[in-house]
Parts: sequence; C-alpha cells; structure tokens
Amino acid sequence: MRKAILYIAVSLDEVYECAYSILKYLEVYNLKPPADHSLVVYTNYPDLLEAYGSFFNRFELRPISANADKQAIVSEFKNEAGENVLFLDSNTYPVKQVDDDKSIVRYNNLKEFKILLKDFLGRYQEESVPNQVKLIHNIDAKEIEKQKKEFESLPLTSKWFRKIIGKGWDIHNYQVRI
Repeated sequence: MRKAILYIAVSLDEVYECAYSILKYLEVYNLKPPADHSLVVYTNYPDLLEAYGSFFNRFELRPISANADKQAIVSEFKNEAGENVLFLDSNTYPVKQVDDDKSIVRYNNLKEFKILLKDFLGRYQEESVPNQVKLIHNIDAKEIEKQKKEFESLPLTSKWFRKIIGKGWDIHNYQVRI
C-alpha cells in the first residue's frame, strides 16, 4: 500500500527543518526509501529541496497558495491521496522506519536549532545528498533539546559557573560536529 509523506514548509526556517527531516529520513532508509513511499512538500522555496527528489520514486514540490493554512492543506491532501498519509511538521523527523507516529520524534522550543540548520545548509547545500546525510548523522535535534533543558534546569549559579569555564550550553558547540 502506497504511503504518502507530507511536509508543509512555509517559512525559510521551516524549509531548513524540512531538509533536516528529509536527510534523517534518507539516513533511516540508507538513501533507499521504499518504492511505495511518496514524498510531497508544499513550499514556496522549491529550489532548496529539489536535490532530494532523485532518491524517491515519487517526489513532488507544490506551491503554497497565499490564503491556505496548514490544516486546510493537510485535509485537502488527505482527500486527494487517501488515508495512508503521514504529515510531518517541520519540527519532526523519523528515527526508524516510518510505520506510524511512534517512528517520528518531535522537538519543541529549540529556536537555536534553526541557526545550526541555516549554517549547515549554507555550508553544505552544494554537497551531494549522500554526503549531507553523512554530515548530519551526528546531529540529533531531540538530544540537543534534552541537553538544553538539562542545562536550563540547573540553578542560576551553576549555569553561570559552567558558562564561565566554557561548559555552558550553546548551539554553537554543535557546529563543530558538522
């Protein structure tokens, strides 16, 4: 049975998050997604995502109309594609083979991650997709979110001390990994 995976990336930041999610998807499937999976992305920045299309049997980039909201797009797409649609918001990505919502991870309140993604895609947009998948392998948004929350839960004096000795939480610490 065909599975349609749907992304909606309105802003440039959401396009970067979508690219990250697609790279993680390709990593899960070792660059060979199942033939019955199709990927549809609604975006007004198709040039930033078109490189990923060659890895899918069915890959489609659709423009977003000016007056459409995400819920309306999802509903319309489900009517068109049938029931087997998995909508992935920009802050979600697969961590194992996509069967249901349990194979997807969501990160929240990690606005700094957008800085990391913008830097990554700015530096590596011209790289081949397999190289991008390799480079993004060590970057896990959920783990970064967890480490940020752990740091933020520390008492104020501990946070200050860690920052002074260079052990504080900062998104730029993860740029070294990519």
